Amino acid sequence: LLDSTQATSGLRFYLTSLSRLSTMRATLLLFASLSLILSIHAFLPTPSSTLLQRRNLAHGSPRQRTAVSLLMSTNDGKAPPPKKAKVTDAITQTDNSAKRQQNAQLRARLANVEEPEAVRQMRLKREAEEAAAEEAAAEAAALKDAQQRAKEGNFVSGRQNRENKLIEQYEKDGGKAGAAGKMDKKAEEPARDIRETLRKMQGSEKRKPVDEEELLHQSRVESPPLEECSGTIVEFLNKELKESLGKIAMTYNKEIAEVAGKKNAFQNGAFAIPDASVISMDDKGMALELRIVETGFFGNAKERTEAARVEYPEGRVCGDADTVKDALIIMLRGCGLLPEAAKVLQKLGVGSKGWRIPDNLFLNEVPCRPEIREWFYRDACDAVQVALEDEALMEETKGRVKIECVPPEINPEMDTFRVGTMLELVRELALRISIVQRKRVKICIQGPLGEGFFTGVPLMLSGMRPVLEGMDWKSRPGEMYEGLLVEDTVNRRTGEVFNKGNPDGRVSFGDVSADACDDKDEVFIVIAPQSMKGASIYDPLASMVSAAKGRPFICINPRLQDIPSSGAVMQVGGRAQRIEFANSFRDIYHYRLLYKGSTFMFPITGALRYSIANSKQWTVFKRESWTDEEEMVQERYDVKAVYASEPTPVQITEAMQT
Repeated sequence: LLDSTQATSGLRFYLTSLSRLSTMRATLLLFASLSLILSIHAFLPTPSSTLLQRRNLAHGSPRQRTAVSLLMSTNDGKAPPPKKAKVTDAITQTDNSAKRQQNAQLRARLANVEEPEAVRQMRLKREAEEAAAEEAAAEAAALKDAQQRAKEGNFVSGRQNRENKLIEQYEKDGGKAGAAGKMDKKAEEPARDIRETLRKMQGSEKRKPVDEEELLHQSRVESPPLEECSGTIVEFLNKELKESLGKIAMTYNKEIAEVAGKKNAFQNGAFAIPDASVISMDDKGMALELRIVETGFFGNAKERTEAARVEYPEGRVCGDADTVKDALIIMLRGCGLLPEAAKVLQKLGVGSKGWRIPDNLFLNEVPCRPEIREWFYRDACDAVQVALEDEALMEETKGRVKIECVPPEINPEMDTFRVGTMLELVRELALRISIVQRKRVKICIQGPLGEGFFTGVPLMLSGMRPVLEGMDWKSRPGEMYEGLLVEDTVNRRTGEVFNKGNPDGRVSFGDVSADACDDKDEVFIVIAPQSMKGASIYDPLASMVSAAKGRPFICINPRLQDIPSSGAVMQVGGRAQRIEFANSFRDIYHYRLLYKGSTFMFPITGALRYSIANSKQWTVFKRESWTDEEEMVQERYDVKAVYASEPTPVQITEAMQT
């Protein structure tokens, strides 16, 4: 049988042939064959014919191909009665509009065909195989990712050992098939997907809590006299730093340095001190026994011992353990022995512990535990108190000091910044200055910057002033610090005064400007002064510093660097003056976490710390984490290098790689 397209072509050919005949014969033949044409057309198949089904079989979905095959296998080619459930018609994109209509009609008929059980089972099996293949591919990708992170050490809170054990066990089992093939009890449990296991492990690890006693007493000065600890120090030096003592002697003993310089000038290595040992130690230096090796021109070496004395640098007099440790660190650093200087700080078990960072802080938890925040507050307050009591420092710096304390909670460059934590730190500083040192302090927050329509406040400082004034200062009648605040505390919604100010109080509030400096104020605290794009904090801050006239001026987490913008604001002009002004603030406390490649808070690789109170060396720490026998995750910060001034990024990188 012909389909409709072929019938139309045949009819066109037939009519063309008739036109060649004579008119009379064509007319008779046309009427004679009209009935025959109508009868043939009556037996032609519908547009959804078997041939059209075969043609579209390769273009349909697996479900449609199955239904087409079922329809073609019937004798009459008719579809079963339609079902109630119908699917949405989807017309394929073809060039022929007639074919699109035919395909649409065919799909509408096939949607009502009931799927046989055998075909359904085959389809389900095929779908299961495809899902298994996708799962295996995802599993392989997850395993590869976990192995890569294990190689890079990119972990959060010390999961490295646990992930390595899991990956090794998974590879040993040979994947899910290998684990299921074992006959022991563990094989009875189905092997779990490694991605799910790692994901669960990230949130289910048990962390050992911080030692609150250690946090409370860490800043305590416990430096025994030299007479009591000299034996311990000598034993440590002779055991851990014998080779370093020889270099110290060649550097800080003038006579030995001159002899070594002359002999090594003609032949490198002609005079060497492989090691030395400490005989005795006093408050001005130490007596050493040197093992000297002199090598002749022809390579013959002679070894001898010689006694020598090394004085502490800069004429220091060291009467206790802390001062002796500082002198040893300075000498080792002068010899370029940074790891050995770190070893003195880390392993010499005498003296104060204020230089340490407590174990198990887990600062990537936000918010962190209250006792950890309180440790930061005390640490910063100790540095401020020592700095304000140091008259020589205040005179040298003209009162300009700064605090850089940027754990994730009070880092203005992170999304984890919490206004409450910053204001708690400021409140503790103000209470330490006003109550303990009995000085009047003014807390300042910068106001809007810019001109006209382009006026605004940095995001982290927006709305901070009302929160600061509304904090619980314990200054109401009958409370601990009654009458502490100078200004009235007003409810900004109702205008009602709910805490009357005390003109003789010791804590007041203001903005960053010269007008905010009152003659009664003795100490100024400015919270995170910073420039904006299109507006500089330099002018109002510099004018306020000038108006302070040398009184202590403390900046907390300042951001005084330029932010270039349009309109010639903070461009080349005056840049040197702004840089000089920013550098005029002396660090009295610095605590900064070190991250891997960015400021993102995962993973924490170490920290940089300095405190004028208990750690006058810039110390680079490396974070180490592990899992103990009780499956508790622990962390500690090990000293890697000690510097006299703030180290550069290159120096920090080199220290972390040792």
